[in-house]
This record gives sequence, structure tokens and C-alpha cells, in this order.
Amino acid sequence: MKRTIAAGLSAALLCGMVVPAFAADTKTATNATGTTQTQPTAPVKLTFDKLEETVRRNNVTIKANNNTVLSAEKTDVSDRYIESYFQLSEQISSYQKQIKELQKTLKELGTDEANAGLRKTLESQISILQRNLAAAEASYRNLDDDEDDAEEDQEKTVDHTRRQMQNAADEICLSAENTYISLRGMKYTLNQTNRSIQQLDRNIATVQNQVKLGMTGVNTLKSLQAQRESAVASKASLTTQVEALTNTLAIQCGYTTGTQIETSDLPVVTAEQVTSIDYNKDLAEALKNSYAIYSKEYAMQTASDDYENNKTNTLYAYQAAKIDRDAQKESTTASFRKLYTDLQEKQTALAAADADLAQAKKTFTVSQVQYTRGMISKMAYTDALDTFTTAQETEVAARIDLLTAYNTYQWAKRGVITATT
Repeated sequence: MKRTIAAGLSAALLCGMVVPAFAADTKTATNATGTTQTQPTAPVKLTFDKLEETVRRNNVTIKANNNTVLSAEKTDVSDRYIESYFQLSEQISSYQKQIKELQKTLKELGTDEANAGLRKTLESQISILQRNLAAAEASYRNLDDDEDDAEEDQEKTVDHTRRQMQNAADEICLSAENTYISLRGMKYTLNQTNRSIQQLDRNIATVQNQVKLGMTGVNTLKSLQAQRESAVASKASLTTQVEALTNTLAIQCGYTTGTQIETSDLPVVTAEQVTSIDYNKDLAEALKNSYAIYSKEYAMQTASDDYENNKTNTLYAYQAAKIDRDAQKESTTASFRKLYTDLQEKQTALAAADADLAQAKKTFTVSQVQYTRGMISKMAYTDALDTFTTAQETEVAARIDLLTAYNTYQWAKRGVITATT
């Protein structure tokens, strides 16, 4: 087929404007790779349900990958064939013109015996030119086929690149959501630690007075002070971890380190959401969307194409790729089953934690009344309070674990099963 000579390709990459979450006041900076990062001048408010959208819009790596895909999509392989088409067209036109002129001269010579030698020479030249013309036309047709093959290969390359970049973006989004969940859990633990320190401060003040009055020994005070020192050290460690997770989340969302991040409450996974899961349906979806399986199938198709295009004369590469693909399917199935089992276990653990919390709350409520009426000692009351507090912390941890398992399972359905899952 005839090819349309395309205009030169633009080498510029897209640099999309960054829109921060919740329209926080921002300024932008360009990093070493030329990709824009957002520097908010006000705290950025993030919600879990909008986090993926924010990451996909702002993350530096995702934007760079999108530029890679855009560049691949804009590549026109026919540009490489334009000069060859032009040269062959010139040759064909030249051969046709020479043949026509020689045929005209040959006809003008007539059948006179005196011109027999010249006619023979002209006929020989015409024959050579006709062979050259046929060869040039064949090369033109082959070039046409080569261009078709190159365009098909380019289309496959673009599709493969797009799928690679999509998977990379998915993994970044999943990682950001895990960071968000971890950050919320860490902040809860930090708040609990702060409350413990405040409670210890009150207890220490009380015991100090009791020591002065001779109502209790100094060892009790020292024990409380040691507990406080341990809690303060734990708070310092947790604060450092919260800062590190906050910076990690900021970077994943396309912001600079040091950005103030405000997170909202985590979503609650209900028992109905877990019990309504159709494992077989979800497994089929996960296998269909799995990037790991896709990559193995791509290698298998490449090996098949190489054999068909005579790049290799054996099917060994294809057969090996097929075995690799089948093994990946089994591995993905096993991994997905593990995620499903883990989700069920986390739901069972939460149900148990809820039951323990309900019982601890009842016990504490009764203890409050009994302590107020002087029916139990302060130690018994404190034990009930500690049990209730521990049950609350256990329930929160179980709820966070369930959310993590459920979220990971949902991403696996979308084809993202990372090594960490």
C-alpha cells in the first residue's frame, strides 16, 4: 500500500499540572528528572477513598511513566521507511522510462537486417532493465510488508509498555494505601501512648503524695517512673516512625518531604462485605487481570512470533515460555487463595476481638459502679480498666488488619499480587 509521509514527531513530553488533594495552597518545584513536584504551603488533607486518585494524578514516577507511554504512542515507524520508499520509487520510475525509450527506439529500427546487431543489443538492455524493474518492484512490495510488520510490532510494543506502566502505577497506589493504613495505625498507637503517659503522670503525682505520707513504699514510685521512662522512649520511637511514614506518603502522593499530611478515619470493612465474597468468581477475575500471567503470556507470544518469522528454527523457546506461563498461573492461584484465607482469618480475629471488647466493657462498667460504692479496691478497678483498654487496642488493631487484608484482596482481583502479599 502507499504510505503517507508523516510530519516529524514532537519530542516533548507531557508535564501535566498537578492538582493537590482538597485544593491545598501549593507551589511547584521541578526535580532533577524534569518532573513537577508539589510543595503545599498549607496542610494537605487526604482521605482513603480518594487516595488512589491523588496518587495517580500527582505521583512523580507515574507521571514519568505516562510520558513514556505517550512517547511510545507518538512514535511513527513509517518515518524510517520514507527514504527507502522514495529511492525505490525513483528507481522504478527510471527503469520504466528507460525501457519505454528503448522500446520506442527498437520499434523505429524496424526489421532491416542491417540493424539486427543493434536490435539484439537493445533487446538485451531492455531485458536487463526489466529484471531490474521487477527486482525494484519486489523490493517495494517487500518494503510495504516490512512496514506493516513494523507497525504491528510497534503496536504490540506500545500495548506492552502501557500494560507495564499501568502495573507499576497500580503497585504504587497499593503501596500508598498500605502506607496510609500504617500511618493511621501508628498515630492511634501514638495517641494511646500519650494517654498512658498522662495517666502515669497522674499516678506518679498521687503516689508521690502517698510516699510523703508514708502510705506506700518508694519502690512503687520508682516502678511507675520506670514505666513512664519506657513510655516516653516508646513515644519518641513512634513519633519518628510517624514522621517517616508521613514523608513516604507525601512522596507517594507527589508532594515534597516535610509536607504536612492530615489523614481521615479509615473505612470500616463489614462482616457482610467479607461473607458476600465469591471466591471462584474473584479468582477468575484475578487470573484474567494478573500482570504476572500477562507478562508470561507476552513472552510466550514473542517466542511464537519469532518462530513464525524464522528468527528461530525450533519451538523450544515457545514450549519453555508456555511451561513458565502455566507455572505462573498455578503460583498466582496459590497466592490468591492465601489472600482469601488470610482475609477470612482476619475477619474471625476481629469477631473474637469484638466479643472480648464487649465483655471487657461490661466488666469495666460493673467495676466502675463497684469502685464508686467502695465494694472493690482501686487495684481491682485499675485491672478492669487495663483489660478494657487492652481490648479496645486489640479491636482497633484487628480492624486495621482486616482492612489491610480486604484491600490487598481487592487489588489482587485487579491483577496486582506483589511479592509482599
